[in-house]
Amino acid sequence: MEELSQHLLDVAVNSLEAGATELTININENIPANTLQIEVADNGPGISRADVAKVKDPFYTTKHNKRVGLGIPLFMEAVERCCGSFEIKAQPRQGTVVTATFPHNHLDRAPLGDVAGTLVTLLAANDSIDFFYNHLYNNRSFSFNTRDFRVLLRDIPIKTPEIMVWLKNYLHNNILKLRRERKVEEFRRTG
Repeated sequence: MEELSQHLLDVAVNSLEAGATELTININENIPANTLQIEVADNGPGISRADVAKVKDPFYTTKHNKRVGLGIPLFMEAVERCCGSFEIKAQPRQGTVVTATFPHNHLDRAPLGDVAGTLVTLLAANDSIDFFYNHLYNNRSFSFNTRDFRVLLRDIPIKTPEIMVWLKNYLHNNILKLRRERKVEEFRRTG
């Protein structure tokens, strides 16, 4: 996969296919600490300890229509290629948390990619799920959640085409704004 947002999509889809009704996606970019952390947490049925080891095997899948499960192994490989860390924490009936941590400036780290597009894709296919998105870039943050957004929409479905277009632009612009403000601060300091 060419972008980390594609791995994010794969992990999120796994959570939803497993029965999660709530999904939290946290992205933490800390430039001074040289880290990029992606975390996907769900309230699904969880994974047993024995199965945590199995999901890391590309020849294991719980999906009846597939023979291999490459999502987690490919994500792990992307992390390992950069000397990062990968962790799956799961409790049966309590959910699963997948965390990937990369050196931010590593030459082999794939770009974060189109996170806004990934989020909108997830929402379009799963508009009844509660999504929570938090993006921290150094000391700046942006958050979005579907619970609050549904209150604003009242009776308009999230997957209404005009809403989806607006939402993608809103997410994209706010994620860009996190980075843009940092560059303005750097320019002011170095003049």
